[in-house]
Amino acid sequence: MTDAMTIDEAAVLAAACAGDRTAFASLVKVYQRRAYAAAYGFTRNRDEAMDIAQDAFVKAYRAMDRFDPQMPFYPWLYRIIRNTALNHLKKKKRRGETSLDAMMEYGYDAQDESRTPEGEADLADLKSSLSDALECLTPDQREIIRLRHMLELSYTEIAQCLGIPQGTVMSRLHGARKALKAAVEQESNKAREAGVL
Repeated sequence: MTDAMTIDEAAVLAAACAGDRTAFASLVKVYQRRAYAAAYGFTRNRDEAMDIAQDAFVKAYRAMDRFDPQMPFYPWLYRIIRNTALNHLKKKKRRGETSLDAMMEYGYDAQDESRTPEGEADLADLKSSLSDALECLTPDQREIIRLRHMLELSYTEIAQCLGIPQGTVMSRLHGARKALKAAVEQESNKAREAGVL
């Protein structure tokens, strides 16, 4: 999935690096959904994710003179989003804040008109189980699952985002999938024992 195919990214990046606000606005338009999705993956709160994505774009704009336009833009932007989100979460933890949104399901919750109420209930149960299982993983495992399966990045893009070799991406992803499978099975067993399933 490459949003940048809708623009001549190399030309836009060169112009943005030279201080062209219109060019940078084009980058924002192309990457705003992915930026929001990445931020949401850290916070699981819509308002906080919007704020973090906007803040990350402001930081990126201010740092464009240091960006190498020969490099892909999104991995660089992702690192800014990641650092912004982690700093936000640290401050929030120090203040002792909690959020009900953090208990909501992972990802987007768009309604499908063709689903029955029973199907909606099953999907809500599945999202809840998956969210519970993801919470059992380490932050690194959750992040690599999000990057690959929710943001649909390639191994190369993930390697660039995290600043690690592609082989490390593959091994981390393999370990994260195994851990997620075990966590899903554990959550299913808990639900069975509680008489929910």
